[in-house]
Amino acid sequence: MQTLLLASGDHASNDTGSLILLVLFALVLYGAACAIWPFRSCRTCGGSGRFRSPSGRAWRYCRRCNGTGAKLRLGRRILTYLANTRDRGTRGHRD
Repeated sequence: MQTLLLASGDHASNDTGSLILLVLFALVLYGAACAIWPFRSCRTCGGSGRFRSPSGRAWRYCRRCNGTGAKLRLGRRILTYLANTRDRGTRGHRD
């Protein structure tokens, strides 16, 4: 009976290690995607950057993306923040 419990304990720790590796791999892939493709399409306008007016005759620019149709990804904002933090720490201050 005791060997059965030990075997199940080893199996659970192996699953935890695999899960941690899988999450780390997904984070690395997302970081690479954010470095290559920093922008995503705007959710409000669907990437077009504009809307039809209520009359249907004119266009209005999207307020969320300012008419560009693109928004910066969260991961790219984090990468930029970390790069700026590192630059602020390594650059000498001029007074």
